[in-house]
Amino acid sequence: MDATIFSLYDLGTLIKRVFSLNFQDKIWVKAEIASCKVVRGIAYLDLIEKEEGQSDKVIAQQSAVIWQSTLQKLNGKLSEPITGFLENGREILVLVQIDFNVRYGLKLVIDDIDPAYTLGKLFQQRQELEKLIFNEKLHEPNKLIPLAPVIQKIAILSNEQAAGYQDFVHQLTENAMNYAFSLTLYPISLQGTLVEETVLIQLAEILKANNAFDVVLILRGGGSKLDLSGFDSIKICRAISSFPIKIITGIGHEVDETLSDIVAGISLKTPTAVAEYLLYHNQTFEASIQQMVLIINDNARYKVQQSKLKLLRCQHELSLRPMRVIDRTNTKLQNIQQYLPNLINNRLKKEEVKLSFLQRLIDLVTISSTLKRGFSITQILPGNKPLNDNIMPNMEVETIWEKGSFKSIIIDK
Repeated sequence: MDATIFSLYDLGTLIKRVFSLNFQDKIWVKAEIASCKVVRGIAYLDLIEKEEGQSDKVIAQQSAVIWQSTLQKLNGKLSEPITGFLENGREILVLVQIDFNVRYGLKLVIDDIDPAYTLGKLFQQRQELEKLIFNEKLHEPNKLIPLAPVIQKIAILSNEQAAGYQDFVHQLTENAMNYAFSLTLYPISLQGTLVEETVLIQLAEILKANNAFDVVLILRGGGSKLDLSGFDSIKICRAISSFPIKIITGIGHEVDETLSDIVAGISLKTPTAVAEYLLYHNQTFEASIQQMVLIINDNARYKVQQSKLKLLRCQHELSLRPMRVIDRTNTKLQNIQQYLPNLINNRLKKEEVKLSFLQRLIDLVTISSTLKRGFSITQILPGNKPLNDNIMPNMEVETIWEKGSFKSIIIDK
C-alpha cells in the first residue's frame, strides 16, 4: 500500500491547518435557516442552501453558532430581538469565522448579520406574491361581501397576551354608547413560521361555526417588517379571499401593509382603528334608525295635525249645517207660500176645464141628447125592458123619440 496513512487526529490537524491558512479573515455567507435554538444565551443554528428552482432539495448544510456576547451585540443592533429574527426558513447574510475543531468538526461562528439582505429578499418575495395576488384577483372577492347592518358577534384571530388585542378589547367594550359585543378569540401565532399554519387552522375552525359571526378580525399590534412578514403568506391570502364572511385586518402600524391587508374585505392600520370602525359602523346604523324615528314622528305629528284640522272643519261644518238647512227650508216654505195660491188657482182651472170636458161627454151620452140627435128607443112592455132575442109575436112595445112616443104590437119576429 503506497498511499500515506494518517491518523484521524493528524487528518483533523491537517484540515484545520488548511482552513487556518485559507480562511484567516471572516467571510460573508448567505444561507437559509433550517433550525435555530437558544440554550443558555448561545444560539445554535443549522444553515442550508437549496438548489435553485428546487425549493425542497438541499445541496449544502452546515452548523453555526452565535456566542452569547455576539448575541447580545446583535440584539442591540437589530430593531427586534435577535431570537425573533432567526426564524426557520428565513434567508440571512452572516459574517462568519470558519472554525474547525479536530474533535467536533467544522463550525461557522457567526459574528454579524446583515438585516438589509434579509429585508431585501423578503421585499422581493413580497413583490412577486403581490403581483400574483392581482393576477389571480385575490384582492376582490372578500371586499364584495356586505357587512351586517349591526355587528355584534365577532371572531378574532389574535393572541390574548398581545397588547394590540388588549387595546382593541378595551376600546370596543368600554365604549360611550354602551354597545354590547360577543367576542370569540381564536388564538394564532403573531410572528414566525407558525403564523401561516395557525391562521389557516383557525379560519377553518370559524367555518365550522356555520356563519355564527358577523365579521372576522385579524389583529396584530406594531412590529418590524420582519415581524409582520408572516402575514405575507400566499396561502393566508387565498384563504381570506375565498372566505364567506367579511374579514377586517388591523395589522401593524400606520405605515405597514401586509399582503393579508390587500386581500381583506377591509384593511385598517391598527387594532384600535378596527375598534373605532366597528363602533362607527354600529353608530351609523343607530343614527339611521333615529333619523327614521324622527321622520316617522314628524309624519305622525303632521297626520295628527291634519286630522285635527279636518275634525275642526267638520265640527264647524256640522255647527253651520242645521242653520243652513233651516234657512233653505224657510226659503222653500216662503217660495211655496208665495206661489201656492197661483198653483192652486192653476190647478183649479185645469180641473174646471177637465170637469167641463167630462160634462160635455156625459151630456152626449144621455138619453135626451141621444133622442135629440134623431135616435129612438124601443122597450118591451110592461117594465120598459130593452129589446133582445127574447121578443115574441103579440108582445107590446113602446117606442120613444124626441117629440113623444107610441105603442106597438109585435106581429112577427
